[in-house]
Amino acid sequence: MQNRTITGPAARLGPPDIGRGWFIALGIVLVVIGAASVLFPFLAAWSLEFAVGVALIAGGVLTLVHAVRVRGWRGTALQGLLALLYIGGGIIFLTNPFAGLLALTVMFGAFFAADGVARILLAFRIRPQRAWWLFLASGLLALLLGVLVLLGLPSGWSVAFLGIFVGINLIFTGVSFACCTGSDSRPAAAISE
Repeated sequence: MQNRTITGPAARLGPPDIGRGWFIALGIVLVVIGAASVLFPFLAAWSLEFAVGVALIAGGVLTLVHAVRVRGWRGTALQGLLALLYIGGGIIFLTNPFAGLLALTVMFGAFFAADGVARILLAFRIRPQRAWWLFLASGLLALLLGVLVLLGLPSGWSVAFLGIFVGINLIFTGVSFACCTGSDSRPAAAISE
């Protein structure tokens, strides 16, 4: 019987290397964008509202083109109606920015709450990894922000702080990506023959 040690890619028993450098780069970009959103919250909120309006119109036009090109399909009429709904929503976002900001605020309140719950679950799933608690902290913060946005709608302050909330969420997400990317380094496996 002969013992030999396998080295190289075959020796890894853990998950494949996920590219730590990319996670750090993503974390830095998210922190920079988040800091800019905190410093210029109204600009961030208006930019978000404008981007959503443009995306709705672009998606509506593409959906309408598809509906026209597949005339024999049974869902053509419904797809055409959905395209007009997208285009109409985009036009409302671009022509009435206050209504668009209110709709975005409701949407982001619900998004932050759902994102927070998902990140909390993710934190417990990756718990053995270092800095897992940063995912937990960012999840708790996102959940708290979602609840605060939805509760603050009647007073109107949530619309004003939409950019700040987005910025804080991006900063925490960026820090968690940059810090919680340790790889599972296990020793090479020895195989007996």
